[in-house]
Amino acid sequence: MTGLRGAGARFAVAAAFGIGFLWQVLGAVSNLLVLLGFAAAQGRQLNSTILGILLVGLVVPLVAFGAAVVLGRRRAAGPLALILLVALCASQALGLSQLALFQSVVGSL
Repeated sequence: MTGLRGAGARFAVAAAFGIGFLWQVLGAVSNLLVLLGFAAAQGRQLNSTILGILLVGLVVPLVAFGAAVVLGRRRAAGPLALILLVALCASQALGLSQLALFQSVVGSL
């Protein structure tokens, strides 16, 4: 039995890494919804800085995945996997930096 080849292998690699990016997007959406709910429960609104930071956390994984797929679309499955791995690591690093910034902004309010 041979492994996946060509377009099937590239699709499988992109789908596997897509799960990691999707996990980040779901985390960002849940953070946004929970904080909007907390603010509404207190009768307040999120300021534009906090809302902007949360929206950046939502957009970064989508842009990183899209850019990695575009950069790797004409490559074999191995190089595509490496490009997606670098994009996922960079997206996670930006997500952690975004979380640290968020905590420093919220802590200063």
